[in-house]
Amino acid sequence: MNYSIELASAESAEKLCRKISADLPEYFGLPECNESYAKGVHSCVNFIVTVDSLAVGLLSLSFPYPANCNLYWMGILKNYQRQGLGRLLLQKACTYARQCQAQTMTVETLAPCEADKNYLRTYRFYETTGFHPLFNLRPQNYTWDMVYMVKSLDTPLDSLIAIEKDARQFGFDWPNEEMIIDQAISECDEIKEALTLGESKQRIEEEIGDLLHTAISLCLFAGFEPEETLQKITVKFATRMFALKEIAKEQGFTTLKDQPLSLLMTLWHAAKEKTKS
Repeated sequence: MNYSIELASAESAEKLCRKISADLPEYFGLPECNESYAKGVHSCVNFIVTVDSLAVGLLSLSFPYPANCNLYWMGILKNYQRQGLGRLLLQKACTYARQCQAQTMTVETLAPCEADKNYLRTYRFYETTGFHPLFNLRPQNYTWDMVYMVKSLDTPLDSLIAIEKDARQFGFDWPNEEMIIDQAISECDEIKEALTLGESKQRIEEEIGDLLHTAISLCLFAGFEPEETLQKITVKFATRMFALKEIAKEQGFTTLKDQPLSLLMTLWHAAKEKTKS
């Protein structure tokens, strides 16, 4: 899947907001609200994700306070959902927000207590991407409760990347890629040894952390941004897993738990072939 995420003009954002709202009436069924949102994106920073040159998703970000940004509106066309594009949009927005010195991101959505199956999926999406519920509130003239959620933009991964970049700028850097790769192999050997000897979980976790740090070092040394690299592998893996689940369902499987490894590998290779670009 060939995709890109770019900042978009207010006009393009409004047009896509209307298109997605019409495509998802189960989420956007109130015309007066849809009209308000479509106009509201003009005061936001807007990101559009395109797949094979077709605009399929929109995320609109507002900055109500210097240290906070708010996820004003977000949607993906129905045929392009469950492919990791929402996560990619959110990652891009988080990167932008950090560059603007925002420390938190907030979002509001229909509260779980309303038991709407579609918005329960939305709520779970936000939960799995780092948002935590703060409180429920029923806005004036609303029939439903809304849940207000917050996400910290300063994650341990972001901190590690920043520290590694600072070390490189200070001159504390590897001489070449080969040495970093050798270090990664050494870290893998140490993890294997710790597992074989049945050492403590703390030791194993520490060695895995060292491996992650080395991978970030290699990524930066090779000239890539770790966040962008993670974004690309996220959409690659999400697309492949979506295909794998579809193939499994066609073969009558509702779950792959307790299935033999040979079947898992067969499905994986089939999904890999299906998603080759």
